[in-house]
Amino acid sequence: MFCCVGLIGGMAVGQSLGGPWTYIAPAAGFGIGLVADMKFMKGMHGKRDQRDTGALAKKDAGPVREIEADESKVQHQAPQLDKG
Repeated sequence: MFCCVGLIGGMAVGQSLGGPWTYIAPAAGFGIGLVADMKFMKGMHGKRDQRDTGALAKKDAGPVREIEADESKVQHQAPQLDKG
């Protein structure tokens, strides 16, 4: 994202300055933009990881109960087929 902006900006600066800057400025702009992308994405991933762990801790904090079925009170029914 920022690396593309840096590349295009570097190309514009390089074209206006001319000479070796035609090659140096786009490479420098791309490099600076790439470093900015990495810093930005590292910050975004760091915030997401912190937010997700809090949500998981709250969700999994409740007690777990096991419910057993009382088979003596269950009525067993066989499927009835209509033959007629």
